[in-house]
Amino acid sequence: MPADQVLPSIVKLLELYDGGMSQPDIAARYGVSKQAVSKVMAPYMAQTNAKKVAALIPWQMVDGHHHKAYVAKCVKALMRRRLMDDTLTDAQMKWADRIARRLRDEVLDYDPATTEGWLFRAREETDGQLFFRWPADRDLPAPADLPLITLKSPEAEAEERDQVQDAIDRKKRDRE
Repeated sequence: MPADQVLPSIVKLLELYDGGMSQPDIAARYGVSKQAVSKVMAPYMAQTNAKKVAALIPWQMVDGHHHKAYVAKCVKALMRRRLMDDTLTDAQMKWADRIARRLRDEVLDYDPATTEGWLFRAREETDGQLFFRWPADRDLPAPADLPLITLKSPEAEAEERDQVQDAIDRKKRDRE
């Protein structure tokens, strides 16, 4: 019987995953391979991370190139790394490293009237450790989501990078 007929709905799979079960755990529960679970969940996992990242950016970006600007790609890669996203490319991992270093002294702001849209500003005390200069008219994200947009120490950044890289490498080995 094909794995997609053995596995429960994607909603149930995501509930199990969000509840702390790994894909190998889910595979063992339903008697299928980890690859079968990954194949079913992969489109939803990437979409879930992308949606979560997009929802945490505090501005409504102007349609067009502001979404695709290099700075936007970098900060989204860093946020996805915070989510331990094992679908990041080597380039995205480098982008995340670069912007994490830059955000130690600067903060991101957004101005839809400018060509680039994204602006780096000198970090002020009121910015705290957030990636973004948070708009006064916007509530902060839920406490559980704040770590996704908050700076870490250089040592913690390196540890996170290593953990994500290990997950990416394991995923590559599993495919071989």
